[in-house]
Amino acid sequence: MPVLFLTVFVAVIPASIIMPMLPFIGQKYGATTFEISLLFTLMPMIVIVVAPIWGRLSDKYGRKPIFMASLMASALTFIVFGLADSLPAMFVARALQGITGGNVSIAFAMVADSTNHENRAKYLGYTSGAMALAFFVGPMFGGLLMGADLETFTHTTPSIVAAGMSAVATVIGIIFLKETRSGRQSKAAVNEKALDEPPPSDINKKDVYVPPRAPVGRIGLYLIILQFLISGYIGGSDQFVFAFWAQGVHDWGPRDVSFGMATLGGGYMLATIGLVGPLTKRFDDLGAYLIGGIINVIGLVTLLTGPNVWIAYSGLFIAVTGMGIWSTVLSSVLTKVSPEDKVGYMLGVSSGASMIGRVIGPLIAGGTFLSISYTLPFMVTLGLVLVVVANAIRLVLVQRRAASA
Repeated sequence: MPVLFLTVFVAVIPASIIMPMLPFIGQKYGATTFEISLLFTLMPMIVIVVAPIWGRLSDKYGRKPIFMASLMASALTFIVFGLADSLPAMFVARALQGITGGNVSIAFAMVADSTNHENRAKYLGYTSGAMALAFFVGPMFGGLLMGADLETFTHTTPSIVAAGMSAVATVIGIIFLKETRSGRQSKAAVNEKALDEPPPSDINKKDVYVPPRAPVGRIGLYLIILQFLISGYIGGSDQFVFAFWAQGVHDWGPRDVSFGMATLGGGYMLATIGLVGPLTKRFDDLGAYLIGGIINVIGLVTLLTGPNVWIAYSGLFIAVTGMGIWSTVLSSVLTKVSPEDKVGYMLGVSSGASMIGRVIGPLIAGGTFLSISYTLPFMVTLGLVLVVVANAIRLVLVQRRAASA
């Protein structure tokens, strides 16, 4: 499992290097705010389509070969991006990155393959934490390499470094990463495996299947996918708006924005590595889900009402930490309610739903909200998080009624 976390960490660094540069690339080549939002969202647009395909291929042919193939292709796309010298070429490069960028769901499927239901949330949290650590380290690299202002700004050197990191992740995975699912298992094979297992009384308690506390049917599964859509919208909108908010309201340059985004990655890392495990152990998945939503709300209120940049930015840090908690727990719930032979596929679908949100968020913010106010997108985010909290409260109440029945 540590090798998987290391592979995910190195594999995500390239995307985290590129992300803070996009608004400034758009400005350098004379793009409008809406065109910049299109550049920002083109990659997740493509991932919406390819993530379930990557997941299905990994179900059929094995996780490792599909994961490694996507990583090798990613290295090439970052080279193409670094060599692009016009806005149309940037769009082509981002489209290629999208085709190879649906591989994160495979990593989550590998975690699901390797853990029992009781500990899955914790290890999924570690995986998200590895990604968050990458979003802390990557922008630091980018900030040091891209220049302090628009006059000295360059995207070529950071992009080549990103390509190198993808290549390193591929080498690590090929040499050290173990396969967790060699190929498709039929339903009959899964059922036969279940019949061969000893009865619950003969199984160690730690390996016993732990069902979700609240009953989750087909509609509940749809609602879970909807929450992924909301989390994607929030993440995409906030990441996109941050550069404009920091530059327009507080006069931050490319390097400041990159370092600021790195700090936000630290907040997400704190949530996924340090808080998800203890919270789910103490309050179970739904309790941690509710707590994360409440923390998210507190942070957004602080951001919107803060009297200066540091208090407002602290609020954004708190909000990102809260979102890291509830969005990670959501992945654990999904793996527990999905059929065993469809886990990779369902994680791909959830990743696609999240990507839909990541497309919608920046497009709406870039096309409408930013022309009105730099803080309006964060107000919309607050409204959506309140929906998340309301749903969490509903599920906790369902859980309590089920427990008392």
